[in-house]
Amino acid sequence: MILPFCDSFYVMRDFGWLGSCRIVRPIAMKRGSTMSCTEQVLRSPHISRMFGLPSDGDAYMANPVSEAALTGASLIRHLDDVRFASLRALRQLLRALDAERIAIGFVAPNGESIREELVWARGFARCGESERVLCCAGFAHQVRDWLSAKNAVVSIDIDVESSTWHELPCDRLLLVRGELIADGRERLVLAVQLRGEVDLADGACHALTLFLNEYGSRRSLIKP
Repeated sequence: MILPFCDSFYVMRDFGWLGSCRIVRPIAMKRGSTMSCTEQVLRSPHISRMFGLPSDGDAYMANPVSEAALTGASLIRHLDDVRFASLRALRQLLRALDAERIAIGFVAPNGESIREELVWARGFARCGESERVLCCAGFAHQVRDWLSAKNAVVSIDIDVESSTWHELPCDRLLLVRGELIADGRERLVLAVQLRGEVDLADGACHALTLFLNEYGSRRSLIKP
């Protein structure tokens, strides 16, 4: 039995870039540490070939956000349990971004709502599959402007005195979009609730987009 979200993680034997995995042995981890059982492989030329990155793939792995996103993307691509791989990635991204809550979902074309599918949050908040719909009416025009532009990422300030803050109790909402467009023209997004500023390193935005696109390509295994 695998217990994926505790303080121990299982080292997986890799062959064919995690194309098939077997549990080999558990290793103890200190609380709050970053799981890096695939770090040695991720720092090899495999990562560049897999996602079409520049030859200097290590540049993308030089920061925790890119590392968490690309690790998650590779696990989603190669593990049968897409739900586990996606939630593990969200957990690592939550830590890397120092976020309060992070979710994969779909934003409405009018920018007024985000429909969550998978979520990971701090503390004792419920994590896993979600059907929550976040109201974005207070800043829908900013979301629409972003959807019509070419930027993959947008950061939106949330006023603590606005009605939106009760729906999104954070200082900033970071949105990253993927390529998948579902029925009703909803676009796949990563919604990150932050308490402060976040300075994404070079390559991090691209890595987050790759993670989302990988999820979108195998989403049907979770949401048939």
